[in-house]
Amino acid sequence: MTKDEFTPVAQRVLILHDRAAGKSGEIRIAIGQPYWIEQDVEAACPVAIDGYFGRLADIRGIDPVSALSLALKFIDELLKGLPETQALSWPDGEPYFEV
Repeated sequence: MTKDEFTPVAQRVLILHDRAAGKSGEIRIAIGQPYWIEQDVEAACPVAIDGYFGRLADIRGIDPVSALSLALKFIDELLKGLPETQALSWPDGEPYFEV
């Protein structure tokens, strides 16, 4: 395993629809095990959005719970900020974000 790879502890599969290109494809959101960078000082949580952004920088927090919480919020905000020509859905076709 390279330094950019990690074992996910949680994953989610979504479909990314690119209306401008007329294409759709699967993306996989992966969250890794939070870990201490410096014990009792700072922790980090690995994240990736395979099929779109790929491996992202680890999200840092004051402890592992904070890093995990911030990683989830970061991914949500990143996906909400996609261009208007792109939309996300669950694999069954239901919109990911309420319209």
